[in-house]
Amino acid sequence: MKALLLFLFLISLLVANEHRLLLTGFTLHENDYSDSGEKFNEFNYGAGYEYTTFKNYDELYFATNITILKDSFSATQYTLSGSQNIRYELIYGVDISIGLALFIMYKEENYRLQPEGGEVGYGFIPGAAPLASIYYKDFDVNVAYVPSFKYEEIATTGFMIVYFGWKL
Repeated sequence: MKALLLFLFLISLLVANEHRLLLTGFTLHENDYSDSGEKFNEFNYGAGYEYTTFKNYDELYFATNITILKDSFSATQYTLSGSQNIRYELIYGVDISIGLALFIMYKEENYRLQPEGGEVGYGFIPGAAPLASIYYKDFDVNVAYVPSFKYEEIATTGFMIVYFGWKL
């Protein structure tokens, strides 16, 4: 995993037009409690790195980010995300963008339906999320929404995550 992250960082130095430091923020869940009755953590502190290929307004560009944060159950979560976005200039210094992210998380398997007393380890879970960002000079606020999902032994609660960025 460390080798993959280093490889992605080195590639970003070659292709990126923007680099951002990310600070994770908070999450709003569709439900306050999990199926097991545990209250979700809504303060998801952590950090990350993002690079984009943004060049011109009104054109699609690629972005990817890597974050490490405390998830809804206060366990460490690693996320790798790639998205296609389009950015628009509203007024001088203020931009907005919208896009669709595909991501994969490596996290504690608290999304699996576990039997009472079952072992919980780490595992990968993929997903997709529409996202929106607002930029003011070098600062940005980002919002992504991950809908609820249930399939066989996997069940997730939908959530909206808000995180912050600072252009390097």
